Amino acid sequence: MPTLILMHGMTGTAEMMRPFAQKVVPEGWTLVVPEARFIHPKRGHTWWRYEVEDPDAPRRQQLTRREYIDVDSSLSHLEQIISEQADSGPLVVGGFSQGGAMAQELLHLPIGDRIAGVICMASRLIRPLELRMRLEDLEPKKLFWMHGEKDLRVPIEDGWAIAHLFEAAGWAVELVEHSKGHMIPIEYHDALKEWLETFSEA
Repeated sequence: MPTLILMHGMTGTAEMMRPFAQKVVPEGWTLVVPEARFIHPKRGHTWWRYEVEDPDAPRRQQLTRREYIDVDSSLSHLEQIISEQADSGPLVVGGFSQGGAMAQELLHLPIGDRIAGVICMASRLIRPLELRMRLEDLEPKKLFWMHGEKDLRVPIEDGWAIAHLFEAAGWAVELVEHSKGHMIPIEYHDALKEWLETFSEA
């Protein structure tokens, strides 16, 4: 059976993400809910530390060199967790906001060949050129994409860039656009669970 790896966003924690993850994971799957390695100065944890932290400022399209170093450090952290906690079979990786960005980044690792599906909720691209090249090397799989029209933290246009990149690479993309902001509305939890269950049927 597959393993679901579901990651929280910036200022989140594994325990904040775990109830949602337990609700959507199909029966019989292994569930891994990692916690980001960096402590956020205000609350929770973060997968990379923004050099200028202003919650109301729009996100830069490109990370700084220091922020990329954090991303690579977090990837090493995740690789270790996955090697210890995940089964040897297929992986479905995903997350909310920063966690969705880290899910995309996992495709760059050797385990990328084991990733059967990616979940990006209220997220954006952080290394689009590198990801495009990596997708050319991988067999097309499945993407679950969710974003809110009123998301001020990560504008929906940034989210659409993810969907378009994966579609161009031949991935089967499930699209859920909702009318709310930077969140995972409860009324769409079942949509994700149903999508995940398609991997059990394969």
